[in-house]
Amino acid sequence: MKKYFNDPRPITVRYQGTCAECGKTLKRGSEAYYWPSDGKIYCISCGESEYRQFLSAAADEAVYNGIGNPFAC
Repeated sequence: MKKYFNDPRPITVRYQGTCAECGKTLKRGSEAYYWPSDGKIYCISCGESEYRQFLSAAADEAVYNGIGNPFAC
């Protein structure tokens, strides 16, 4: 799967912040998901489903473009 600059990604929080969805405080060193296109950070519980949807869509696109998993049906 090809990676792009604005792809969401899991990060380790460097500065204290809050989750864009639930408002939970994200302390330094905690895990979170970051969406660089809109600059939002989500805690693990709020961002997990959206991040998995992104990975699924990116994998589907890669298979459609002929660069995906050769063993997929």
